[in-house]
Amino acid sequence: MERKRAEEALSYYNIAASDLTLLRHNENLTYRVGKDYLLQIHEPVEGFSAAYAYEGFDRVEIYKAEIAFQEYLKEQGMQIRETVENLNGERITKLSDGTLVTVSKWIDGESLDRMELTEELYDQIGDMLARFHQASKGFCASPVKAYDKRHCELTKKRIRALEEKGLYGAYSAIMQSACDVAWITLEKLQNEFLTLHGDLSASNILKTSKGLVPIDFSFFGTGHPMYDLAVLFGNMSGLSCRQKIAEGYRNAGGTINYEALDACFVLTLMDCIGIHYEQWSKQDWFEPRMMRWHKENLEPFVAGERLYADDFYLLHVDG
Repeated sequence: MERKRAEEALSYYNIAASDLTLLRHNENLTYRVGKDYLLQIHEPVEGFSAAYAYEGFDRVEIYKAEIAFQEYLKEQGMQIRETVENLNGERITKLSDGTLVTVSKWIDGESLDRMELTEELYDQIGDMLARFHQASKGFCASPVKAYDKRHCELTKKRIRALEEKGLYGAYSAIMQSACDVAWITLEKLQNEFLTLHGDLSASNILKTSKGLVPIDFSFFGTGHPMYDLAVLFGNMSGLSCRQKIAEGYRNAGGTINYEALDACFVLTLMDCIGIHYEQWSKQDWFEPRMMRWHKENLEPFVAGERLYADDFYLLHVDG
């Protein structure tokens, strides 16, 4: 079935479907096509639930804005994947079943989640992020998802709905409070908002011969730049890792706001639970991890305590 959809998608581009390699399936079903192209079928894997964050949005328009943002970054001198037009001169293709797809030019490189990360690479990650944020300034498009009050309200709505799927009520209550505190914090800093990547994990950064390249902009939107840093911190563990990323970020001109970093770190956690709960809750590790998140992050944050020390040590983590 998936093979047939991939073949249908590529027929709109007159690209042969003889050499298809499945790369991953999360928010998109992603294939490498031969040596030259990347195919993304915009349909999430079962249990991956991000639709709640796009309530009221036209996804076609969101994808158009995503493409426009990537083109803008390229104009600012960043290395970015380029989408290609189909035979009708369009960059977004709708399949016969209504599913949306895009095709991009392939970039040779290796994703960081498949590499042993070194201090030098961590420094380069921070440097790349600072340059990304500088390049994104001035971009303006509509509609664009925003990590703002509305997003926090939609996240709270999602958390309440998860109670019907087994989320413990006490966890739900403090998660909703954390969303409120995060927005109260970020509301004061809206003048610092810019367009973000939104999902800058190791799997979404390529190491190429020309440097690091951010890929997969599915969760791009406007928000505080610390959201991107918080995603990195949440996906790449270790104090020295955080310190080197921060050092690279600062050396390249980035500014770190600790109050915003704490708020964004908690918000990224709420977003991850909202999106992945139906998958994660079936895993043995999830309940113990929820207890830790509750104790180490949510309780102190809602109580007004800092999460990150000035040297990026997590203040409430045991061991």
